[in-house]
Amino acid sequence: MYSLKSIKLYFFSILKLFFLNFRNFYFKSSYYNNKLITFIPERIFYKPSTFLSASLTTFGNDFYKITETRPELLWKLDTKDKLKFENLHNFLWLSRLDRKNSKTFTKNIINSWINIFFNYHPNTWDMEITARRIIAWSSNTDITLEDSDKEYKKKFFISLFKQSNFLSKNISNLFDGPSKIICCASIILSGMIFEKNNLNYKIGIKELEKVIKNYFDELGFPKSRNPEDVFICLKYLILIREWLKEGQKSIPDFLNDIISKCGNCYVMLSCGNKQFPLFNGATEINYKDYDIFLKNLKYKFTNKNHSIADLVKIKKKKFEFYIDCGNPPPSIYAKYYQAGCLSFELISNKQKIICNSGYGKYLSPKLTELSRSTAAHSTLYINDTSSCIFHKNDFTNRIYGSSLISKHRVINKNYTEDKNFYSISASHNGYEKKFGYTHTRSIKISRERDEIFCHDELKKTKNYSGLLNYFIRFHIYPNTKIVKTMAGNSVLISLSNGEGWSLLSKTNNFEIEKNIFLGNKNKIINNECIFISGNIDKEIVSVKWKIERVS
Repeated sequence: MYSLKSIKLYFFSILKLFFLNFRNFYFKSSYYNNKLITFIPERIFYKPSTFLSASLTTFGNDFYKITETRPELLWKLDTKDKLKFENLHNFLWLSRLDRKNSKTFTKNIINSWINIFFNYHPNTWDMEITARRIIAWSSNTDITLEDSDKEYKKKFFISLFKQSNFLSKNISNLFDGPSKIICCASIILSGMIFEKNNLNYKIGIKELEKVIKNYFDELGFPKSRNPEDVFICLKYLILIREWLKEGQKSIPDFLNDIISKCGNCYVMLSCGNKQFPLFNGATEINYKDYDIFLKNLKYKFTNKNHSIADLVKIKKKKFEFYIDCGNPPPSIYAKYYQAGCLSFELISNKQKIICNSGYGKYLSPKLTELSRSTAAHSTLYINDTSSCIFHKNDFTNRIYGSSLISKHRVINKNYTEDKNFYSISASHNGYEKKFGYTHTRSIKISRERDEIFCHDELKKTKNYSGLLNYFIRFHIYPNTKIVKTMAGNSVLISLSNGEGWSLLSKTNNFEIEKNIFLGNKNKIINNECIFISGNIDKEIVSVKWKIERVS
């Protein structure tokens, strides 16, 4: 069955590659590029406030010393450095420039970009990069447009208009998701700044309503189940709303509704360390500055649910615990999915202790593949295999992203509370078909003390002739000190905030090994991993362990 799915996916990948190559050839033609210029704008009718687009940048990103570089040399950056290439060509860094001393240099940079990339180029005209570039140029007109000559203005307007038409003509080809919302935002903005481009405004609003209807569940969580997507979507949805309000246009009810719902999901995912949990394709993003932005605009969201999109959160005082008890998303939304079912993260006093490895999408193809594996998560796996099976053909993954050819299914899930404990229990069948075992993880968290009691159980459902081994991993957050005790069945964990924690098992001994953390978009960070391992040779294999704060 897997082979048949792989062959089918490979066949469709060939067809899609042929289509993409033909489309790129057409997009590069003079005929197509001239067709994008339907008229030449002479002025803009709406100038969005710069501080709104400044919310799109995260201060942790690398910043280019562009004022020290000749404009023509900037564009020689290799596309293999994907993150830097995207950040350079999307121009969102414009909001960081000194407003008094950068006008001339900024115009020289934009003029240089237009001279080289005026016509379609598959990398620099990537739809998401193009959308962000339109937003950046339009939102920083004090340095990109003011006090410029007629020739520059004409080039600037034509390029801006041409790029926005490119997006509006191709928006329907994008899958529903954050990228499509970003493109909708850009198309809506172009329809507001150019009076004769009202059709783009209508297209953008119409496509936005579609993607909201298709991409979010009833509680406003993206169907990708990726916490990072909540943040990206919320930023651009609020940006659109603020533009409409600033431009004195009516705000659709569907936009207000999804911002309220998505904002409540944002609150549920918010942690004391101002970073999102690393599940299902998420990378580390510090949202401290965005919280200030929301506060300044008087956005206030609330959430009283303990679970959204099958991500369960237990919070008490300075203690925060997350666990993923969900199924993989539909294939169309699984591009960045990771096989981390029943994995968990633990935060105490604003510092993460146990984590998942994060998603290395900007690091390398090999690290991306590694970060998808169940072993990259703080959970149990069997025989070095993942609870889901990913397509490993590089060609197919380049076309479709992280393709799943076999998915686990959560077969039961339960959450209860009493006066003493929060209790979570869930099972999945990711190893049943291949190895004949299901995995159940039962968690009990004390209300009074910072204690977590866990019971991992493997239950046999059918025979398997080969040898089976299990591993339970606890990925330790970088810069956290750990020491295994002489007895071997406990590990002491020291946090930089002064807290001390203990990981203890009455049934197994622990081992410690060097590890890598992939949650940072810019670099690989060394960390350590604690693990339990053993043979699977019984009808029921039971492993019990406990985490508690000791100081």
